[in-house]
Amino acid sequence: MFAVVLCSLLVAAALSAEIPTPKLNHLVSGDVEISVEGIPGMKIYDVKYHIKGHKHHGPFHQGADGRWYHRNNAAAYNGKDKIKYTIVGEIDGKTVVTKGKLHPQERSVVLAPPRVLRACRTVFRDDFNGAFDPSHWNYEVSMYGGYNWEIQAYVPEARNIFTRNGHLFIKPTLTTDHPNYSESTLSNGVMDLKAMYGYCTNSDRWGCYRAGKDGLLPPVMSGKLKSKSTIRFGEVTVCARVPRGDWIWPAIWMLPRDSHYGQWPRSGEIDIMESRGNTQATDGSGHNHGVNEVGATMHWGPDAGQNRFTLTHGDIQGDWSHAIHCYHLSWTVDHIRVTVDNREIMNIPIHQSFWQKGGFSGSNIWGSGTKAAPFDQPFYLILNVAVGGTSGFFPDGWTYNSPKPWRNDSPHENSDFWNARNNWLGSWHGDDVAMEIDSVEMKQC
Repeated sequence: MFAVVLCSLLVAAALSAEIPTPKLNHLVSGDVEISVEGIPGMKIYDVKYHIKGHKHHGPFHQGADGRWYHRNNAAAYNGKDKIKYTIVGEIDGKTVVTKGKLHPQERSVVLAPPRVLRACRTVFRDDFNGAFDPSHWNYEVSMYGGYNWEIQAYVPEARNIFTRNGHLFIKPTLTTDHPNYSESTLSNGVMDLKAMYGYCTNSDRWGCYRAGKDGLLPPVMSGKLKSKSTIRFGEVTVCARVPRGDWIWPAIWMLPRDSHYGQWPRSGEIDIMESRGNTQATDGSGHNHGVNEVGATMHWGPDAGQNRFTLTHGDIQGDWSHAIHCYHLSWTVDHIRVTVDNREIMNIPIHQSFWQKGGFSGSNIWGSGTKAAPFDQPFYLILNVAVGGTSGFFPDGWTYNSPKPWRNDSPHENSDFWNARNNWLGSWHGDDVAMEIDSVEMKQC
């Protein structure tokens, strides 16, 4: 009985958790500062408030003292009036909203701490106005689905990569929609990408040539772009809408230009955004990881079996597939942080080397680099829309809105997927299946 009562009290305490009352300061610099005491399990996202009839809105950032801070140097505040506010945050994974009025603290001449300014320059920006310009991008042309064994063939087709109304679309389509292929050629024909496009970018795992008699040809064609520009530390912003449709796997991510520390994952990978197109992808705990969730991850380790990505991962819930949202990477020698619309997805402070963080034994393979190694080399940006895969991104044990067509140990994933199209194809609607990108910007800092 005592255990039941104690459990009930703990549940009630968790449900009643609230954002602490914020404080308002009018700094001698003229800035408005709103701050909130930090508590375990809490994140503060943003605040809305009015000053003299003008609306203001902005993010919070957590300081070294654990408090969450918002500052505004353009508010024209007199330091006397009360301010109505609405603050949005999260406590133990649940969204919390608090509203109220703030009066500045009596001691309103608080000195603002010095700001660390980084000189940044834009090395690449694409707003996708007009026709797609391939001079800034490299097409992936390959059936190589990574070691995920993804289902798609990446091709430089206008039906898969195109611009419209100032947006870039990367869209998966059925291979049978291509004039060279029909349902019979999937099993009886060949796919020779070099013959079709004059080149193939990756021949690994039969990436350039396949024959249907050896296993069904890729039943989906899609697009993958790699930026010609690179940055070493800096910022990346991609404003995009994620696709909807069963078994679709979009990604905004980065890889090193050179494998300076060795092959994957020794030289690192930064995933700024990944999602699943299914409306339902529910784990055993009842948590839905479908299209309502986006995640960010860093991959690193001395070999694939010691990839410590679980130590550097975060995800966030929301409605990401009906409108454009801005994904932002801030990358320095001291931290790697990913946000969406100023809401934090992943924040990895770099206080020690990744060799120490991973608890690896033996000689440090990143010892020649900075404490941020392997994330201290030039990286390029990748935009792609994959489908399926046997790596576990779509786990066998989850519950989905349509039956999963293949198992992750299946030797014939392509045919399993294609033969079950009556179950999943109805979820693929027009351009909803595309990742729609409004803009891309890369800054070197």
